[in-house]
Amino acid sequence: MPRRHHPAPRAGIWRLAPIQWETTVSYLQRLARRHHMDTAELLRGIGIPGPLLHPECAKPHGPYRSIELYLNAPSRHLITTFTGIPDEHLAHALPAWNRYRDKPNPQSARARLRLSSAYAVTGCPRCTLARTGQTHPIPQYLPDTALVCQRHRLWMLGRHTLAGTRLPIEHADLTRTPEILAAHRIHIRLLRRWGPAADHALTQAMNLTETWRRNAPADERIWPARARRIGNNKRPRLWYALAREAITYPETITLAQFFTHHPRSLHVLERPGRTHPLHTAIATLLDRPWLENPALYPDHFGDRIRYTAGRHPYPRSRWPYRHNPYDPGPTELTKLGYQPPHPRPVPGKRR
Repeated sequence: MPRRHHPAPRAGIWRLAPIQWETTVSYLQRLARRHHMDTAELLRGIGIPGPLLHPECAKPHGPYRSIELYLNAPSRHLITTFTGIPDEHLAHALPAWNRYRDKPNPQSARARLRLSSAYAVTGCPRCTLARTGQTHPIPQYLPDTALVCQRHRLWMLGRHTLAGTRLPIEHADLTRTPEILAAHRIHIRLLRRWGPAADHALTQAMNLTETWRRNAPADERIWPARARRIGNNKRPRLWYALAREAITYPETITLAQFFTHHPRSLHVLERPGRTHPLHTAIATLLDRPWLENPALYPDHFGDRIRYTAGRHPYPRSRWPYRHNPYDPGPTELTKLGYQPPHPRPVPGKRR
């Protein structure tokens, strides 16, 4: 059967603008649909041979991780010529656009399929519909400040696949949790004002609140109640695990503010026989007496946060930060009946 030939369009025709933070493979899939082709046909039509599949793609991988398409310089040139969109515009919108490990002076177009080096989540579906006019989900490498859609009150959770079955939950409804929306606005202001100092404090705060959530005593009511509101009282234990970042988000931002505004409090010395002043301050700040327990804090906790407080221009982060993403193996979800996927054999590899 003869191969179909798809001539390149004239300049200015069938242009398809990428969406900010979009994965490269998603953009090419949308470009192929615009021309009524699949992605493989599109690549062949513009002169890019079939992409090489890395063996790691056949292995089970945790949530957020997805297969990305990496293109070398000649391939990127062919696509920019086809679309009529300058290379610098595509590089600005697509974080993985120019991350192919090129050899010096590559002569021919090459493409590789391998696991993404960053975590992608599905963007807000209502924003996607307004932007593209289509309902196809668009995976994006969203930074932490963009995980919340204030307009449609959604939190982007990401894809969770266990036992080979994809969980049909990718967004959390924040309609009944105004405290999360308020914390998001504070988050943005904090980063704009304090820059790297706030980003460092947020990293430490996220690690702490996740540890506390996993080890919370039975009398902790706020986080389980928030999980029920996010999940509309359906399967609260599942939501407590899936929406863990959203559930602890208000406390995370409050704690990061405290670290940023009071850096000296982190280095107060502990007095023998007394509760550490920092533990007492945090328990009072978050209104949780059980946080005075020293077992909930790492050793030399104050020494782990080193930054100089002050005003810094907020650097536009190109890659999102995720705390404790699930890897294949025992997780909270296994207690709810889900099992990790079994390794699949790699094609061409003998057992």
